[in-house]
Amino acid sequence: MAGSAADGATRPSSVSVALISLVLVALIAGAVFIPTAWLRQVQALEQQWILSHLGENTARAILHQAARWFDAQVAASGRGDRALQEALSWTLLEGSDPAWLTDRLEAAWLLVELALLRAALLAAWAPAMGLLLMAGVLDGHWRWRIRQLGFDYPSPSARQAGQLGLRLVVGLLLFMVLLPVPLHPFVIPLLGLPAVLFIGTSLAHRPKQL
Repeated sequence: MAGSAADGATRPSSVSVALISLVLVALIAGAVFIPTAWLRQVQALEQQWILSHLGENTARAILHQAARWFDAQVAASGRGDRALQEALSWTLLEGSDPAWLTDRLEAAWLLVELALLRAALLAAWAPAMGLLLMAGVLDGHWRWRIRQLGFDYPSPSARQAGQLGLRLVVGLLLFMVLLPVPLHPFVIPLLGLPAVLFIGTSLAHRPKQL
């Protein structure tokens, strides 16, 4: 029993570490290998989708917020360009072509700008996503309350599966922020649908209270 509990506690932390590592690998790989022209095309296409599918007022607010965050990031970076250039040179080959380093630096900033655009889009969806997730919380809570009155016992496996699924959804959202492919603005709410199921399942299978 003790070994099972320890394994259950270790598994979520291992998943979290793996997700964080995946995000870092995606950022480094994008800064090193992805062409800047491709990143510009991705950014332009996503901006076009936002303008055409979310309405002018909402789209303008999202683009304005993303631009504000990017300007603040550039202003706060100070000597970030030089530090990143030195890091890229040290990571790959000392004495690399300065033109290549400049291109990679531009790619890194384009990735940051793309990530901030998606973060602003996520913030715009946050109120609707909050209502959607609240439905999962209420569903799981009342299913748990109903179980208190009968002999339907909770399943620890179902609860762990729900928690693992929720972590995977959150990790996928973080990974998608840096994914260098065009993402439709409706992808975020679609990811919220399985999150509702996972939240409801994990809450419904909480241990009974005597």
